[in-house]
Amino acid sequence: MDLITSSSERHDIPVVILAGFLGSGKTTLLQQWTQQCLQQGMKPAVIMNEAGDVNLDGQLLPEDVNMEELLGGCICCSIRGDFGMKLLELVQEHQPDVVYVECTGIAEPMELVDALTDVSLYAPVQLTHIVTLVDALQMSHWIDETVSVNKPSRKMMHLLQEQIRAANLLIVNKCDLVQEHDIQRVEQQLKQWNKETTIVYAEQAQVKHELWQRSFVLSDELSKLSAQAEQTPTIPPTCSCQIDNGHDVGCEARTHHHSSHAHVTVWTRALPTAVDSHTFELWLKGLPQHVYRAKGIVTFSDTTKRYMFQFAYRQTEFIPIRPQGDIDDVIVLIGEQMDAEQLYVELQEMLRA
Repeated sequence: MDLITSSSERHDIPVVILAGFLGSGKTTLLQQWTQQCLQQGMKPAVIMNEAGDVNLDGQLLPEDVNMEELLGGCICCSIRGDFGMKLLELVQEHQPDVVYVECTGIAEPMELVDALTDVSLYAPVQLTHIVTLVDALQMSHWIDETVSVNKPSRKMMHLLQEQIRAANLLIVNKCDLVQEHDIQRVEQQLKQWNKETTIVYAEQAQVKHELWQRSFVLSDELSKLSAQAEQTPTIPPTCSCQIDNGHDVGCEARTHHHSSHAHVTVWTRALPTAVDSHTFELWLKGLPQHVYRAKGIVTFSDTTKRYMFQFAYRQTEFIPIRPQGDIDDVIVLIGEQMDAEQLYVELQEMLRA
């Protein structure tokens, strides 16, 4: 199956950007698509961006996948220059058949187009798809005008809109968690924000095999977008990131326009001891509403395995880690206006319980 030659005459390597808000299912989709590549005898490569300083999601990918990490910032602003270098290194060293770029959940994917276009001038790469995953449960809640509590800030809603507007493929995920009328409301809103995109629906980010194949083929929309990017001068971003000794990160990024996620904070703490699983789960559920995402690796005192945990929109998932890996137990929280001192106090109380 020759999926690569269809992208261009110079046999460009397809680049697929995976975007979507925190906890929408990007890594689950990435697992599926990289595994399908391997089953077809292809060589996938991954650039994985984490706003924190540890790469947790990379632990879930097949070991045969070549991966570059971009940690401690957002790929679309503070470390955008590093993205071009990582992409070039992957292409030169591994010559993959496809490159997947998983953005952090607070990234605006359109900001990557300039950087990717620059690399395409001297390396055989071409953006074929921007895929944005949408959490159906979260989205239905955020657009529900009858609900007045626990709403996102205007900046976070703007970020969600930008991720949706950038996509030429929208995957509405977690449809099993909402009612049919909620899905219809979500679809209406998505079409208002992006009339041209293709919308598909999924549970646990499982999509048809044909959709994976289609992601290798350059779309008309992205062909026009790439041509525009080549004619637009790139304005280098400047960024002032503040990191305290506990690795709380606040990114005040500026590109040619104000970054809609400049107020987002990443809070990282090591877990020095094993914890009780029930106490830990209660602590997660008790996190403030403006903590949009939590993840990490934890050892429970009442089990024999280590687990990676994923917490998004008040839903928690625990995944046994096999093999155990080299990353120490750690917690990463992503949200707005987080009180670092209070979080630390509550964490210590949980550890002592």
